[in-house]
Amino acid sequence: MNSNEKIQTYTLGKLQMYDECPQKYKLCYIDKVHIVENIGNIKSSQKGNNIHNIINFYLKGEDVSKLVSALSSSEKTLWHNFKNSEISSMNYFASEYAFNLRLDEYWLTGRIDALFENGGNYVILDWKTGEKFNPENVKFQTTFYLFCMYEILKSKGYVKETKQLSLYYMDLANDSIIKIHFDDDLYIKYKNQILDIINKINNNNNFFCNKTDRCKNCKYYRACPYW
Repeated sequence: MNSNEKIQTYTLGKLQMYDECPQKYKLCYIDKVHIVENIGNIKSSQKGNNIHNIINFYLKGEDVSKLVSALSSSEKTLWHNFKNSEISSMNYFASEYAFNLRLDEYWLTGRIDALFENGGNYVILDWKTGEKFNPENVKFQTTFYLFCMYEILKSKGYVKETKQLSLYYMDLANDSIIKIHFDDDLYIKYKNQILDIINKINNNNNFFCNKTDRCKNCKYYRACPYW
């Protein structure tokens, strides 16, 4: 690469959207179609933001009692489920951790909700506050978080083996935890998957629509030429 050539940067959001639907990616990032969110999605997003912010302040040692008292009843349930989860036995490492990782000639950027240490192993925590969390809908997020954080933790000397890292999705609405453990085979698979999506974005002019049952819930549904 020429030293004066700008290195391309890819965020989790961009890569995840392309993985979900190339046409959705095109409408959002290439055609720059602006869609107004409906009020239901805005309210749901605000509830999630409230809980994320309070958890972040709490983990950093701040007094959140006044913030908690101002929560709605449904938000207080989410907070209660967080406070009584198994992470209380782990050691806090970081929260709202933004990262940048160089992969070949690209930069990958993202942010994790929190990172904990547990007996020499590390756990990425991701809070989910929606009523219907499905881990199948965040498969690429899993790929991105585990690959990137392993590379970062290894470079800093915190881990030496892939098995020292896991990702926990905390489904706060249903008071459950989905645990995903990392290994060498997944490391290779995830790295290839990330690079494959980047190559497709750079080289593919055919931004097709995947046309699944979820399309009608996509905010770009009415703008999609495939429907």
